[in-house]
Amino acid sequence: MRLLVVDFDFFFPVPQDPKDPMAPLYAWAHFETPYYLGEVWEERALAFLLRGLPLPQARGWEGFWERFAFAPEARLYYADSNALAFHPDVRQGVREVMLFDAHHDAGYRPLGEEPACDDWMVYYARQGARLRVFYPSWRDPSLEPEPVVPVERVKDPGGPVEGIFQRVFLCRSGAWVPPWADEAFFALLEAAPLPKVALEAVARRPLDLEGLRRRVQEEAFGLAFLERLRGLR
Repeated sequence: MRLLVVDFDFFFPVPQDPKDPMAPLYAWAHFETPYYLGEVWEERALAFLLRGLPLPQARGWEGFWERFAFAPEARLYYADSNALAFHPDVRQGVREVMLFDAHHDAGYRPLGEEPACDDWMVYYARQGARLRVFYPSWRDPSLEPEPVVPVERVKDPGGPVEGIFQRVFLCRSGAWVPPWADEAFFALLEAAPLPKVALEAVARRPLDLEGLRRRVQEEAFGLAFLERLRGLR
């Protein structure tokens, strides 16, 4: 049984060089809580918009599924959290995991009692599965700590992927990928040529971009007014 796991953050590039002038705009805390899945993204969007910068977008997801061959009985499971890649319905009988992700998810801290989004691969290692990670081309793997279990890690070379997959898991990783990229996530989900099973509710997250842009205009007006006042002194 071969399992293909795809984390949508694979398609959301972020600066890798800490000296990149854009890097501070991506210095985001990541916790899988309601606040970090939703509300916090307004502030993060404003950080770009107030500087006159476009919001960063997901890239490279179009045509992704065409790279793979699937068994006739294959199905796709999906969720927001990658922790559910070890859900009982997903993990049963799996002997190989191929992960496309910006992170290896093979342990960064002491393990908890249940699999988490950053260590679920460890649990597959415990059941004897072979683990392989393909990083996106924009990712610098040297920025990641070493996994706590053996994992083959390479950059994705692109092109067709060898072998046949009997099971697929796709996660949105909403604490890493903003709600303005949700349309791309659902387009990727719908494009998968497989029956789909939701393991948790995954809905489009509300984000009032027009309201945020109005706030930016108000801020710009206020700043311009203050500059005029200074000029009169």
